[in-house]
Amino acid sequence: MNFEEELFDLYVKDYRIESSCYNMMGRMLETEWMKERLELFHIQSLYIYGGGYLGVQLYNAIHTMVDVKAVVDKNGGLSVNVKGIRAISFDDLMEEYAGEKIIITPVKYYQRIKDDLSKRIDEKQLLFLGEFLEGMVEQ
Repeated sequence: MNFEEELFDLYVKDYRIESSCYNMMGRMLETEWMKERLELFHIQSLYIYGGGYLGVQLYNAIHTMVDVKAVVDKNGGLSVNVKGIRAISFDDLMEEYAGEKIIITPVKYYQRIKDDLSKRIDEKQLLFLGEFLEGMVEQ
């Protein structure tokens, strides 16, 4: 593969990620949809993994409907300047975690985050944001 083809492949990958993020952010604006999804997955309390735009958007969409324990980010804070959201580090999560669902919001790093979390947390408790918004619940 030559340089132009590699560059084009990177562009297409980034475009797909950006398009996916845009669609997910739009979906999170639909209050009734979010309520239905929380009920479908039987979520009453959860952690949100990812302190970027998608994580904060998810927090804003659901924090009045369920108990959002915290937004987890490896640096222990949010990368968006927002007040009033409890943000904790991965280590803090491990100290207080008690079996809640964790919705993973970073699209690019989803698999790496899932791999790290699944070393200590049952994979059934881990959901990718796209799964939560559009996926099916396993019976």
